[in-house]
Amino acid sequence: MRSRLFTLAMVALALPALAPAQVNPTFSDLTEATEQARTIVQTERKMIISQGLAMTSAESQAFWPLYDKYAAEAKAIGDLRVKVITDYAAHYDNLSDDVARQLTKDGLKYQEKLLDLRKSYLRKFLKVLPETKVARFYQLENKLDAITAFALARSIPLIPQAPAGQPLSQPGG
Repeated sequence: MRSRLFTLAMVALALPALAPAQVNPTFSDLTEATEQARTIVQTERKMIISQGLAMTSAESQAFWPLYDKYAAEAKAIGDLRVKVITDYAAHYDNLSDDVARQLTKDGLKYQEKLLDLRKSYLRKFLKVLPETKVARFYQLENKLDAITAFALARSIPLIPQAPAGQPLSQPGG
């Protein structure tokens, strides 16, 4: 399983390299590259979870349809994260306080919705798997999310900082 985690880490770290090699890629190019990367990561994620849970045949038959529904909902929530990233990229050179505020709100909304999803599926997963396997599943989810978050943090620059004493923009707008 460690080799699968390593593979996923490598895929996640390569996400920026999957984007077209253009200075100003079009939105459709970025969307296509993002979807390709998300598909690769989801496939790897499923393999890692499969290996990490060591389910019986009966558990597996009950778990995977439920997981697929969960993953589809998580992907829809992940669209908000993609929107935050693409909006940030679009406004990076001229980021106003209003846009920064909205990006922050949307980023927090993404995190909140993902947590709500995980909470809502806890009881459902407990109906098909023992407590320890559900706990392990959530551990795997957290570790896989951390790998992806690291890859994104590594490739997305911070908002530029104004020189000391000079704000980038005026407070409140």
